[in-house]
Amino acid sequence: MKAHLIAVAAQVVRCLGRGKKRFVLGAIVVCLSAVCAVMAANAIQSRQLADKQWGDLHARGALRVGIDPGWQPFSFYGVTDWEGLDADLTREIARRLDLQVQTNPVGYDSMYDALTLWQVDIVVSAVVVDPARMDDAAYTQSYFDAGLRLVTKSSSGIRSVADLDHRRLTATLGSDADRTARHWERRATNMVRVSASDDMAAVLAVQSGQADAAIVDALSAMKLVRSADGLISISIAPQPYSIAVRRDNPWLLEALNRVLTEMRSDGTLDTIVGRWVQR
Repeated sequence: MKAHLIAVAAQVVRCLGRGKKRFVLGAIVVCLSAVCAVMAANAIQSRQLADKQWGDLHARGALRVGIDPGWQPFSFYGVTDWEGLDADLTREIARRLDLQVQTNPVGYDSMYDALTLWQVDIVVSAVVVDPARMDDAAYTQSYFDAGLRLVTKSSSGIRSVADLDHRRLTATLGSDADRTARHWERRATNMVRVSASDDMAAVLAVQSGQADAAIVDALSAMKLVRSADGLISISIAPQPYSIAVRRDNPWLLEALNRVLTEMRSDGTLDTIVGRWVQR
C-alpha cells in the first residue's frame, strides 16, 4: 500500500509546475507519514488482540470448537458424545496443547459467523478452503484430501488421463466422478467410458479386468483399495479439508499447524484417518 501511494504521489508531482512542487511534496510527506503511523498502530493493535486471545484461550483451558455434526464418518453425534474423524483429530490436538474441548454445534451455514463473533476458536467440520472467506478466516494445513481419485492396477501404467488412450474408464453414473470421466472421454483418444452402479462396482470392474481404471471419491478409494491386492489410487482432483480460525488469531493458527505437522510425522494422523475411513 505504501509503495502504491508513493507511485501515485510521484505521478502527481510530475504533472505540476516547479513553483508548486515543493509545497505538494511537503504535503505528500506528511500524508505518507500519517498513513504509515496508522498502519503501524493497526499492526500493534492486531498483535495485542492476538496476544489477548491466546492468553484468554489458555486461561479458559478449553478450545471452543464449532462443529456440524451431520456427516459420517467425520462429524456426528454417537450414543453419548461427538464422534468421528474430526472429533478424534480435535481431541488429540487439544491434548497436545494442554486444553479441553468444548463443542458448539453451529452448523455448516453458520460456522463462519460463529468464528467472526468469537463464539468459537476454531471450526472443524470437513471444512474446504473458501477463497471468498480469506479476508476474515485463515486455514491450517490440510489433514485429509476428500477429492476424486483414480483407481487402477499398479501394473497398468495408468497414472492420468494421458494414459487412457484406447482404455476403459468407469465411474458411478451421475456422480462427480462420472462428470470427470465424461470430460476425460473428450480428451483421450478412443477411450471407452463404462458406467457403474456405485463406487464398489467401479473398483470391482477394475479388479476383474472389465475396466482399466475407475474414478471414485477418496473415502471409497481408501476403503476399497486397502482390501484389494494390486490396486493403487491416485489423487486427480484434490479437495483438502482444513481447520478454520480467525485471521487475526495467528498464534492459534501457528500452534495448530505445528501440532498437525507433529501428528503427521509421528503417524498419529494416519492412525486417526485409518480408524474412521478404512474400516
